[in-house]
Amino acid sequence: MVSKLIIHEQTRDYIYPITRNKLAIRLKTRKKEANSCHLLYWNRFNKEITGELIAKMQCYARDNLYDYYETIIDTTESTKYIKYYFQVSETNETFYLNYHGVNHSNPTDGFFEYLYTNEQDIFKVPSWTKGSVFYQIFPERFCNGDPTNDPYDVVPWGSTPTRDNFMGGDLKGIINNIDYIKALGVDGLYLTPIFEASSNHKYDTIDYFRIDPSFGTFNDLKDLVDICHQNGIKIILDGVFNHCGYFFPQFQDLLKNGVYSKYKDWFLIDSFPIDTKNLNYETTGYYKWMPKLRLSNPEVREFILKVARFWIEEAGIDGWRLDVADEVDYTFWQDFRKLVKSINPNCFILAETWRENREMLRGDQVDSVMNYLFRDALVDFFAKKQISPIQFDERINRILGVYCKTVHLSLYNLIGSHDTARFLTLSNNQLQILKIAAAFQLCFPGIAGIYYGDEIGLIGENDPDCRKSMEWNPSKQNREIYIWYKNLIAIRKKYKPLQLGSFSSNYCSSDNYVYGFYREFEEDRVYVIINNSNLTTKITYPVLESPKDICFLTDEISGESHHIENLQNYTYHNDDLNHYQGILRLQLLPYQVKIISQKRKTGGK
Repeated sequence: MVSKLIIHEQTRDYIYPITRNKLAIRLKTRKKEANSCHLLYWNRFNKEITGELIAKMQCYARDNLYDYYETIIDTTESTKYIKYYFQVSETNETFYLNYHGVNHSNPTDGFFEYLYTNEQDIFKVPSWTKGSVFYQIFPERFCNGDPTNDPYDVVPWGSTPTRDNFMGGDLKGIINNIDYIKALGVDGLYLTPIFEASSNHKYDTIDYFRIDPSFGTFNDLKDLVDICHQNGIKIILDGVFNHCGYFFPQFQDLLKNGVYSKYKDWFLIDSFPIDTKNLNYETTGYYKWMPKLRLSNPEVREFILKVARFWIEEAGIDGWRLDVADEVDYTFWQDFRKLVKSINPNCFILAETWRENREMLRGDQVDSVMNYLFRDALVDFFAKKQISPIQFDERINRILGVYCKTVHLSLYNLIGSHDTARFLTLSNNQLQILKIAAAFQLCFPGIAGIYYGDEIGLIGENDPDCRKSMEWNPSKQNREIYIWYKNLIAIRKKYKPLQLGSFSSNYCSSDNYVYGFYREFEEDRVYVIINNSNLTTKITYPVLESPKDICFLTDEISGESHHIENLQNYTYHNDDLNHYQGILRLQLLPYQVKIISQKRKTGGK
């Protein structure tokens, strides 16, 4: 046995079907140790006919510890009875990995095996989500479209937000500003909870089948869904299904009747009578106002599934965002997915999680997760400058490395939400830092999630300060950042690589705070270079084109064309230069972004 760090397991993290006859197989090696990796495989019943097949594996991500490799095999017929092992070549040695471990000799047994791809094994994410742009709205603070439904104690619009005050935002306020939302260029809306609740945030549901009266009526929601759809915008609602509100009728019955309540098994109770001070019942975050629902109870499951069905069928919503989703029994999400997808296979299921969460992304629970790890990396690199470009690159590549490629284009990549301080505030109100972070976000694979007001320069510390009312006075909006967001979204929509392309980082150095990468889709590619410093910097940047190629490389922001020079004596930290053919000599001004597109001299992209 040889002591080498080469890792593969027969789990969905390492092997997963893309279609019934295409299978993705992954491998991890210690960073920069392997020169090449190959998969050797065969159908155990057909080996005498086909022999041993070989597939070269591509390194698609590299973090601080590992190189991540993947290959996709096409078995023509439905994939079945595949035996396989790996060959890993280093500078002077070749190693083989089978189920028993790593050896120098080619194995004769102990192979990995994949048995069968069934029809329901394939993880399908709604295609409309891939590379889309979402706009998150906190309804109570977006716009007051109907003052007649305001809470009795409403405070003036623009007041200092608190945990308890109300400013009168509602669904008609969103409807009245659909032109604004459409003009920004977004593809989807995500609304935080809108069902009847006692708080301003509505995460303490009282009635799951009723729009909160201060937000409007069922017809208002239906009108909003219809006008969104007419403008090519999808809409998803926030489902608070892990817990209910203190004033949820079933919990009130429990408080009143105790052990004799017919709903006592709807909750997780340690003892009776209920003690809201010492909390002898389970809650979310030890918060007495949010009792946890017992989703192992068939009655509770049936109730929540009925809620999910109602709003999809009756209001025509396009999906659910699931609050604190990783606090819920995973078997419930399996039932939830089956129901939702049976009603509309294109409904989007987005889970809130603040950690790396591969368990929920194996095709049987949700379609995507809120990628707070992405946000953390952007905060640490751009806003706080606590990590170097190389460390940033490693963290970004780890996200791509651990999540299957099926979800790369649908991960919900945010830089702020109703639960975080505003990115502009974290950047010490330096607008140019928000601009370059937004550029990275809108050029990175996945869904770009924009929190309302970021696009006009709203500031705020964490809850409740991040939940300020939207500023609708144009003279008080920061139009520079609004135009920046709008232009970035337009560039994203103009180029398929920025929506659907693969990601490869190709510039990060300890010598400066410049980070570069490119996105590639079919024969097109777009390069993105960001100077995250207040210094003018000159760099030599590698490209895949050569001076002989019949194309222009043009900056979409400045309109400047860049001349390609021959690749000579150039070094880059990851040593992966064998596929680059040219260089650009670039001067980057402080906090400048270049989005460089490839245009054929014949006129095509």
